[in-house]
Amino acid sequence: MTATAWPQPEGPPGRTSRMPGWAKLVVVLIVLAALGWVVLLGTQYLKTGKPISELPGAQIPGLAGQGEQYRSSVFGVAQPLGVAVGRDGRMYVTESAGQRMVRIFDPQGHPLSSFAPPNTTANGRVPVYIAVSPQGDVYVTDRANDALDVFSADGAFLRAFDPAEVRLLRLVGAWHPMGVAFDKDGNLYVTDVSADKHRVLVFDPSGTLKLTFGSQGTDEGKFWYPNGLAVDDRGRIWVADGNNGRVQAFDAHGKFLTAIARGFAKGDLAMPRGVAIDGNNHLFVADTSAHTVKVYDISGDRPEFLRDLGEAGTGDGQFRFPNGVAFSGGRLYVTDRENGRVQTWSD
Repeated sequence: MTATAWPQPEGPPGRTSRMPGWAKLVVVLIVLAALGWVVLLGTQYLKTGKPISELPGAQIPGLAGQGEQYRSSVFGVAQPLGVAVGRDGRMYVTESAGQRMVRIFDPQGHPLSSFAPPNTTANGRVPVYIAVSPQGDVYVTDRANDALDVFSADGAFLRAFDPAEVRLLRLVGAWHPMGVAFDKDGNLYVTDVSADKHRVLVFDPSGTLKLTFGSQGTDEGKFWYPNGLAVDDRGRIWVADGNNGRVQAFDAHGKFLTAIARGFAKGDLAMPRGVAIDGNNHLFVADTSAHTVKVYDISGDRPEFLRDLGEAGTGDGQFRFPNGVAFSGGRLYVTDRENGRVQTWSD
């Protein structure tokens, strides 16, 4: 019987397929290092009981800090819209359904109390956006009453924000506050959605109107239902131009600088509502109809898209119409409106 000769692997003439000794040594060292890392993680897990992602050994150089992760949720709010965090870590959340209160939670997410403007009923108020002043007072916009009310940190009603300029605006029907924010100097920023106006108003700490910019429209520098806004460390004002599907940036004098556009490309927006900025020049935008929070690097002159947080759904880290965002103490807070909760994210 004639033996069958099996075909041999082809290769360059004069070469051998054997692995050099030094390469074998490198492979062995890599395998041993990987096994050691696994043993280290297992030991840490058994000792601490922490999730693997939070163990020191899991923080691989070059991979750590690559994005925020879902951490927890706070329930007990009916269709939450706005969120803010006080200096003591207490969280304030506005709800647009149910009793339409502002709910206060401690830093661990436990309910403390709730409050609303005096002489109002649930059907007669709609708290929307909320901000905490440098002095610790809580400012809440009320769509049903075209009001901006001021409360103490514990929820006691202090006053309506009603300086002379606002009273004049009321007389001509041009005061419909929506979004509200403060800068580091205590200046107050308010988005106004009065008919044919749709603009941003800036008040100094004494309540004097110092700047107005924008008007209703679709061109650069104009708005169609501006919602949340935030001010970065360079004094630039970032405004969620809701129905125009974009976020616009302006300098401290109200001059248009740049925009994040509406579209279908990666990083484009659909219907932005809340915005927040952390200490690392990251801009967080609640894109409500896209059911996600988009993150941008705004350290340069033009924003650079980094990543999406979350997706549509009802599970942990998923959203159904997110609306408000706030950043404090290394944590991102997101109102998940139709899921009836506030989600917390962090690195």
